[in-house]
Amino acid sequence: MSTPLTVPTSPTPSSKRSRSRDSTRSSAAASVNTPSISGPSASVPSLIIPSASQTPSSVEHSPPDSTPYPAFLRQSKSDVHTKFIDLEWEQRRRLLQGMQTTDPQGPPSQWTRVSGDVVMNRNRYANVDPYLNNRIRLKVPEGHSDYINASPIVLRNTKSETVTNFIATQGPKAEITSHIWRMLWHETASPSVIIMLTQTHESGREKCHPYFPLSPSNPTLTVNPHDEFADGFTATVTLLSMTEDPAARCTVRELEMRTPDDATKVVWHLLFAGWPDFLVPEGADRAALLRLIALSQAKNAANPLSPRVVHCSAGVGRSGTFIALDWLLRELEEGSLDEVDPTADPVADVVDRLRCQRMMMVQGEQQFWFLYDVLRGKWRERWRKLHLGIDPDAEVEVAGEVVNGEGEEGAGAGAVEVADTEMEVDAVVEAQADDGGEGAS
Repeated sequence: MSTPLTVPTSPTPSSKRSRSRDSTRSSAAASVNTPSISGPSASVPSLIIPSASQTPSSVEHSPPDSTPYPAFLRQSKSDVHTKFIDLEWEQRRRLLQGMQTTDPQGPPSQWTRVSGDVVMNRNRYANVDPYLNNRIRLKVPEGHSDYINASPIVLRNTKSETVTNFIATQGPKAEITSHIWRMLWHETASPSVIIMLTQTHESGREKCHPYFPLSPSNPTLTVNPHDEFADGFTATVTLLSMTEDPAARCTVRELEMRTPDDATKVVWHLLFAGWPDFLVPEGADRAALLRLIALSQAKNAANPLSPRVVHCSAGVGRSGTFIALDWLLRELEEGSLDEVDPTADPVADVVDRLRCQRMMMVQGEQQFWFLYDVLRGKWRERWRKLHLGIDPDAEVEVAGEVVNGEGEEGAGAGAVEVADTEMEVDAVVEAQADDGGEGAS
């Protein structure tokens, strides 16, 4: 058996997102092989509940939209803010419950976090841990710690009952990069898929050590050359190809992991650098993120039950948002969101399910709102295609309105097209109301 992890008896929850010694190193050198991104800084989300003065301002006015969205996609930012605060309170309740030991001889709470010196040394951040009862355990010999800051995530789609598996983990630290390769070898099928949602350095801090071959000029790295666990597990990781996917705005690396006995595993490494910490992708990066989700699914298609490994820096904010969006888009494609009970909210529900499996998933309120915003746009596209025959791939932007463009020129043509389209939407909505239906069929 591996060395057991201790259960904290009276830890104090951190109100700020603590940084380990490893993460405070200055990056005098620029980010390795990842483009720099400029943008506004963000305050660090924490478990402290915002005061009333921090409530987001009311929703900005926008042109009328006749699309019959389900109730959960018609919520204002104030409504969504309230739900996020509810999720934060629930998370605080769970963490407090996990710190309370009612029976020292009994089993730990479902919400108990792991602790101990080994855990602190391997964690990138001091206040982001997996739950003791829901964590990946490294395959190591008895007497060695099996700890890695990684959580198995399981989601099931409503209609198809398709199970999707992920592993959410932190960005590896320099001294334990071999651990993520050991985990990949034992926990995933070939080909394996890794989605990296952070740069190696952001705002002068290391967010993730470059644990993979960076370029064809230096195509190999050795995993565990010093045999850390004295079990003979070593491997060589070789860069087979490296391309840029302009649609997904990511660097795609095809890697081969080979052990001394010539066993091999192909690993697809998808590096998406257009997502600043605590923030959300904007502009073209938003469309690229949706392409990235589809690309990761395609790379994993040969073994769909094999977990995709997703990491940012802490493995909770951007990683949780990616996983939630992957599931929500599948729900949309299957038609599960065509008719949703007015009291139901699939977005808040999936975030809650994620936080039951790993703390802080979808960490910031801006990331939470991002899920609604993206899903609303995709729901509208799907509804217009099903009921109006408008292909979103053929649409163009005219005078601030989305229209079905067929190469028309001039503001006049655009204005007529907008008016006709909105009249069609109103007619479909009215017809559905006469039939006693709600939303899209």
